[in-house]
Amino acid sequence: MNLPCAFRNTVFALLLVALLLNGSHPVMAQADGDSPWGDVVDENGHLRYDELIDLGETVEDAEWMDIELPFGMELDLDANYHRYQTQDGDIVVLPTPLTVMMMAMNPVESGLSDAQSQLGLGGFVGAEFLGALLGDHIDWNRLGQSNPDYANPDNFWNAVINGQENVWTWFAGLDFLTDLALMSWNDMDLRMGLLLYLNGAANCREIPGGCSGIVIEQLLPVTCPAPSVTMQQPTLSIRKTAPENPLVIGQDPEKRGADVQVSVNVPPVIYTWFEPVYEEVEVCRDLGTGEVADCRKSNSSIVNDGKRDSELILVDCRQHVEYLPDRVTSLTATAQLTPASKAWILNQLSSAYYEAYIHRESFNLVPGLASWAGGCSGGTCTASALVSRIPFADPGKFDLSLRVQTAGASFAGRQITQPRSLSSAGQMQVFVTLTTLIEQP
Repeated sequence: MNLPCAFRNTVFALLLVALLLNGSHPVMAQADGDSPWGDVVDENGHLRYDELIDLGETVEDAEWMDIELPFGMELDLDANYHRYQTQDGDIVVLPTPLTVMMMAMNPVESGLSDAQSQLGLGGFVGAEFLGALLGDHIDWNRLGQSNPDYANPDNFWNAVINGQENVWTWFAGLDFLTDLALMSWNDMDLRMGLLLYLNGAANCREIPGGCSGIVIEQLLPVTCPAPSVTMQQPTLSIRKTAPENPLVIGQDPEKRGADVQVSVNVPPVIYTWFEPVYEEVEVCRDLGTGEVADCRKSNSSIVNDGKRDSELILVDCRQHVEYLPDRVTSLTATAQLTPASKAWILNQLSSAYYEAYIHRESFNLVPGLASWAGGCSGGTCTASALVSRIPFADPGKFDLSLRVQTAGASFAGRQITQPRSLSSAGQMQVFVTLTTLIEQP
């Protein structure tokens, strides 16, 4: 389900206006020579991609992202960020719009209040932002009857931010919540806010996204160029492969079920380092205690005043490029009947077919119904699993979830990058035959 175009444009405009009105412009931060933003943006306000380590997209399962729905159901959402690391160890976080909104309602739990950002955070956490984004979807009549103080909407939004009210209790309509859950996937490139966390590499457990993929060893200046780390975004996939239109197991004479394919591809971590090359030269150094002079330290010396010795002089820096594997250490995959499909079975289908009920709403695919296998070659690491003949007994849509943990990259006995937590999602349809083959919500 996609958000209506007009609403998507409204969200984009609100985020842009909030950023411009409530924060200083990156150019202003760059003008301050002591500002850490100088390592992040140039004089035109553009990200310095060539000077930042691209940590890629980070997804984490956070309790503050969960949304309680009617009928005792819950949307278990993931926080989604794109992150960069500066050479000084600061971390730049670009959350998706949905993540920003949930961070605004949970500024302490999400770590939003800990950000050090000269762009400003007012547009993210202010009551005006939440009211503009969600105000049209609140049942104001019911809310006003329950608490007359909320006749002024600002009082309500401030109560939400302070943890005194649950906004979802007063939501009107389930469709918008479904659209909201898909907002980050439909607007992957809509990341309007930049959050800066100082010393994020050293304190990575306290920042959004945690330590996943953070470069541990800071690249300090040396005589030769500093080593560098480049990471490419892994590719994860979880999808149904067969049959084209799987039936619920109770109606399928072959008891076929459905097959789900899981695949992971983790490109190598590219580690570039420079080997210093020295040349031995003869020098006339200062005399040590008890040594006899045998050379002149300078042309102005008229007698021997130094000691002959040899010294290594840096003459070259030999570049090495290593393609380091970041192997997969764990892989889990699940299938979960969507809240909308459960509601359809319990409310609509059961009213026409009295024996309709939810048989099995979730499956542990890997491990559980299948195991995974993986390995590394030439620095690229892969993992895969084929889950065959899954006995789906309920019609509707199933959310497919894939979660992967990697070991991080190491070189010459040193850990170069932290382990990464990766995830991906998909969806598949299971059909039921009523009068004809129909697709359910």
